[in-house]
Amino acid sequence: MSGSSRLAEYLQRHIEDGDFPGASYLVAEDDRILAERALGFAVLRPERIAATTDTIYDLASLTKPLAGALLAALFESEGLLSFDDPLSRHLPEWSRHGEAARITLLDLLTHRSGLPAWYPLYMHASDRPSCAEWLSRQPLERPPGTRVVYSDPGYILLGLALERATGMPLDRLFAGRVAGPLRLAELLFGPAPAWRSRIAATEEGNRKERLLAGPEGDRYNGWRTEVAWGEPHDLNARMLGGVSAHAGLFGTARAVHAVARVFLGRGSDLLGDRQRALFRTGLTAGLGQNRSLGFLLATGHGGSAGEMMSRGSFGHTGFTGTSLWIDPDARRIYVLLTNRVHPEFREIDMNAIRRGFHDLAAAI
Repeated sequence: MSGSSRLAEYLQRHIEDGDFPGASYLVAEDDRILAERALGFAVLRPERIAATTDTIYDLASLTKPLAGALLAALFESEGLLSFDDPLSRHLPEWSRHGEAARITLLDLLTHRSGLPAWYPLYMHASDRPSCAEWLSRQPLERPPGTRVVYSDPGYILLGLALERATGMPLDRLFAGRVAGPLRLAELLFGPAPAWRSRIAATEEGNRKERLLAGPEGDRYNGWRTEVAWGEPHDLNARMLGGVSAHAGLFGTARAVHAVARVFLGRGSDLLGDRQRALFRTGLTAGLGQNRSLGFLLATGHGGSAGEMMSRGSFGHTGFTGTSLWIDPDARRIYVLLTNRVHPEFREIDMNAIRRGFHDLAAAI
């Protein structure tokens, strides 16, 4: 059996076990696609639609490196901002005293800001201005720069800062500066309703977020009851109109691969050498997790990278079941897109599945 066949068989077993209804994957060496296939279903409810290699997935937190961090790097190279800028320079609502005033854009980009992992912002805000204002009044969990704690609020604030720095909404910035130059119509915020039949559905209801919200969620009456299909699974992203630097991006496996080539210096001059180096260089040594600009580095065991990638590899995952890993030594790109929260959320070890996928894919 070929390596590509073993990879498909491995994912098919997880589909049959109910870990996710379908998957679309792509393995490439630079520009050369080594394996590409779709399995299972993109939608089970309210109808059944098979997954294809053209299926568009809710990329969830892949939005952070592919939109938030990439746009920040582009604007830094043009002098529109500096990574050392305090957040308050671009977001006046953040004009705070004490430790919070020290938070920089680089702190947000590397998850070392001191902000918590998550808030149910949709319970406290209804739009961008009220979101920024509410966040500005919340206490930090720790001083900036002292520990890495993966933070959705941090990237939400980053996206708002990018919009203020440029005077344009984030979806237009992404379309004009990333998707447009790369000719990627299938990597976008807010896919049109006409594309619905091509989009993989996610969760019916909000089981996981209701659990996270705890008692506060018992008093909230805005929970989604229908299947999320064509809108972000993430409710904070939904409150922000589907456009945020932390989540909201949709795309195909081939489109994700096309952006990943940028970080390898292939197919585009979008980034210069200095900016590309920041995406693979550790910026959080001694802070509990080794992160670069927007990505996690594969410098230890566990996680989602597996054992076959070089220690210089960098990648990211998304809660809906998505992942991208890049091995610059082998010039390999690994894209795995699933909708593991469809039709309902259940606890599985998705990182273990990703590790198995990467170890098999590395042998192709």
